[in-house]
Amino acid sequence: MIKWAIALGEFDIFYHPKPVENGQAIADFIAEFTYPVDISLTPEAVASSSPEAQKVEPTLPVWTIYVDGSSNQQGCGAGLVLTTPDKVAMEYALRFKFKASNNEVEYEALLAGLRLAKHLGVKQINIFNDSQLVVNQVTNNFDAKDNSMAAYLAQTQLLLKHFHY
Repeated sequence: MIKWAIALGEFDIFYHPKPVENGQAIADFIAEFTYPVDISLTPEAVASSSPEAQKVEPTLPVWTIYVDGSSNQQGCGAGLVLTTPDKVAMEYALRFKFKASNNEVEYEALLAGLRLAKHLGVKQINIFNDSQLVVNQVTNNFDAKDNSMAAYLAQTQLLLKHFHY
């Protein structure tokens, strides 16, 4: 490191370490986008709700969200990119401090993205997810047989009511 500092110093290039991120900003983000889950609603009740939210409205600006999650022995996390109609991309990386399956993490990523979009006042959104299970459960092609997946699906469908997607 010193050798590089000396070599670059000849050209008036100096290394300045990046300041530490404020931990309070992360805590505020988590507190703001964590909502209680109402598990009293059954997935069937949510699924049978009006499909009006799914209709595309050509007059509304379209936002785009890409979500992905991953879980392994070292932990689990997710990433999402929310793109405005003006093609401005907002990128987020999430690290979860709990054990979860890949499918659960995929749902967590989707829920985080939907909460963010709702908070920003998005009305119409295109959603991209590479999880076959999540996509097919949300589009009612697969049933959520596991209680955990049913709870994630119910929460997702409640949030999707706020959007044309």
